[in-house]
Amino acid sequence: MNSVRPRILIVGAGWAGFILSQQLDDSKYDITIIAPHQTFAYTPLLASAATGLFFSRLAEEPIRRAHRRMTYYRALATAADLDQKSVTCIPSILQPSGRDIPDANHPFTVEYDVLIIAPGCVNQTFNTPGATDYCFFLKTVPDAEAIKAKLLSLLEVASLPTTSPERAKELLHIAVVGGGPTGVELSAELTDLFSEMSKTYPHLAGLPSITIHDVAPEILGVFHQKLKAYALRSFKKHGVEVKTNSHIEKIEEDALYTKEDGRIPAGMVAWATGNKQCDFVESLHGLSKATRLGRILTDQRLRALKEDQSVLENVYALGDAADIFGNGLPTTAEVAVQKAEYLVNTLNRHSSKPASPFVYKQRRMVAYVGGTDGVIMGRQDWTGEAAWLAWRSGSLGWTRSWRRAGMIMASWAWNFIGGREIARK
Repeated sequence: MNSVRPRILIVGAGWAGFILSQQLDDSKYDITIIAPHQTFAYTPLLASAATGLFFSRLAEEPIRRAHRRMTYYRALATAADLDQKSVTCIPSILQPSGRDIPDANHPFTVEYDVLIIAPGCVNQTFNTPGATDYCFFLKTVPDAEAIKAKLLSLLEVASLPTTSPERAKELLHIAVVGGGPTGVELSAELTDLFSEMSKTYPHLAGLPSITIHDVAPEILGVFHQKLKAYALRSFKKHGVEVKTNSHIEKIEEDALYTKEDGRIPAGMVAWATGNKQCDFVESLHGLSKATRLGRILTDQRLRALKEDQSVLENVYALGDAADIFGNGLPTTAEVAVQKAEYLVNTLNRHSSKPASPFVYKQRRMVAYVGGTDGVIMGRQDWTGEAAWLAWRSGSLGWTRSWRRAGMIMASWAWNFIGGREIARK
């Protein structure tokens, strides 16, 4: 290892990578972070940001910190030489639109002593024709801003004197693909938005609609049966249509096609289902990987395993890109956070004794279903306004700074007084 400070290279700045980048001992390690965005997104807050509950900048944190000694490269990792301990990267160039373009013409190499693989997953569209071109996703702050801008555009186009009521109804139909927590909470936030917008756009009252499509027989698959049934009743009360066993065949700019119903006009299709590994994880050969999702398999101490199940020293993997051999865990923020905090403690501790194995502690699971209503699964199952309040307070719990939490609370207060706005950026 380096005679000065061991070089830790962190690939990715999602929940796992960001916590590691901010909490590893920078007096003990020479820390480098590779990530394609200069901010970390609070993913549980993105649906709220996309529907104008608060400014989208409150749903992200900068990776660079004045008080942190570390190196950050806005780049994509493309390949790794695990024998030579180096990672090849290409710059990720920020465009005026807020999107990124990889620059394959200027690759560079970063060497390491300890490698931490945590790039997260990317959207899985299952090769559905048109999905990549026409769907809106919700993994980053630019994604949330794109949804917000699209919603505003739809409301304004529907308000034009040249738009018939029939066409306005089609434009204001939002189709959400995916009945997991992300799709459900986005649908709930859209319900609240359209309810409030009836005051600003009274001429459009009764025209907006929301439909959830899921190929599974039920939404919120991991929740208890009675909570699923409650969520369905709540959505029905708020006018949200839920189509389970719905097979998406293709997406067009103004419609989606399902095997069951054919062409369904929609002003926006939000894709909130499916994950797959990024190209970097797929490029890593010689590692043991799970059959499902291709996640890197690790031991109980989060050390990457070779194909023969032996440990690859000084290479760790966590977050959505990894799973523990023989102890599969879901791809959730809670799992990533707990693994990151475990690895921080492991690497920062000054002890020659091996760290204890990682043990995941299941927290309560919360989903918002709109109209100050929600469901919570834990030691006790909750529903109704109490669950909604727990969800709102839980949203603040995800933030990593009091300043940001205070600004979000102030936004909620202003929205309560004067209503939310989606026109402001």
